[in-house]
Amino acid sequence: MTSPTTLDNWLTDPFDRRSFQRVRELVPTALITRYEGEPTLLPQQPRDVGAIEFAGVDGATTTVARQLETSYAEGLCVIKDGAIVYEQYLNGMTERTPHLLMSVTKSFCGALLGVQVGKGLLTRETLVTDIAPELAGTSLDGATVAHVIDMTAGTEFNEDYDLYADPDADNPLLEYERHAGYRRLGSREPIGILGHFRTYPLAYPHGGWFEYRSVLTNIAARLIEVVTDQPYPEALSRELWGPLGQEHDADIMLDPLGFPTVDGGMSCSLRDLARLGLAYLQDGSLGGRQVIPTAWVEDTRHGDEACIKAFADSPQIDHETRDWSMYRNAFWVLERDQVFSGLGIHGQYCYVHRPANVVIARFSTYPLAIPVELSAETMRSLAAIAEALA
Repeated sequence: MTSPTTLDNWLTDPFDRRSFQRVRELVPTALITRYEGEPTLLPQQPRDVGAIEFAGVDGATTTVARQLETSYAEGLCVIKDGAIVYEQYLNGMTERTPHLLMSVTKSFCGALLGVQVGKGLLTRETLVTDIAPELAGTSLDGATVAHVIDMTAGTEFNEDYDLYADPDADNPLLEYERHAGYRRLGSREPIGILGHFRTYPLAYPHGGWFEYRSVLTNIAARLIEVVTDQPYPEALSRELWGPLGQEHDADIMLDPLGFPTVDGGMSCSLRDLARLGLAYLQDGSLGGRQVIPTAWVEDTRHGDEACIKAFADSPQIDHETRDWSMYRNAFWVLERDQVFSGLGIHGQYCYVHRPANVVIARFSTYPLAIPVELSAETMRSLAAIAEALA
């Protein structure tokens, strides 16, 4: 008899093969509505993307279609010149099925933050505590919006995925996930994401270097709530999801106190994820509407020398195996100005390749949070697709 999917196992293999498509059944969520009107059209112009070849994990030649079958993929949508040229669903997924984005959730937050910057409600240089005085006295004293969204704030938080599968490990990430709603809270007092953030000390001066800490993106979401005077899911619905012309409603997890888990709790359909990438490919415009400010999109892919240096100075990044440019506005910039992607553990991707005019959205359920060889193989598949379509 198959064991039921619960909060005790839903993030682990093989239960994630079911749970990542059914988050609403497991945890409290808030709806992200698409409102009325026709969705942004994505015409179909099929091409034989499945036959594209590249090097697999073992070094032998494989194909896109074969890799999808062997890499725990659940969906792949490839857009070239604004049209869907390849779309594949696996493990029971359909074009309507919502799927957990994990940290690609952050990329939507980055886009929504850019909308507020475009409206003049804040800047990248604005102090966090000037917007949200309740964060005074935390590790964010003296931190700017840029420090938060680019993950160069000095907040101490060890996001150690090596211990991720051990629920009894002494790992700050696991304790955070209990307060964020990913795991059972047990007998702990429910203090929520923002309450738990107040327990993190300052480890180094703000802007010193890049270090990936998911908890910082939740602060960006709180800043959006303050400047828009709306709950984050409502602001996302009205100011990004609806204007993008999304096809389906999305949802986002809530912590025990009702705050959204913006570090990784959003679920949406595959095409709607692809539409975000397409907006970034088209300088913030989609369906004839300027949704994300062009200046914000340009800043995301180009960054500045300080951001590049902060990434280069990061003790967390193995620069020999990950020769990327920077982390900027909640996107990983793989090649400055040219290639960037939202990335989520267990294999979620929103990949933008400007030279090829290609966007690729992919959902997966990797057995591990970050399987190094499998993740590298998938990145090679995305690059091979873009190069073949260029």
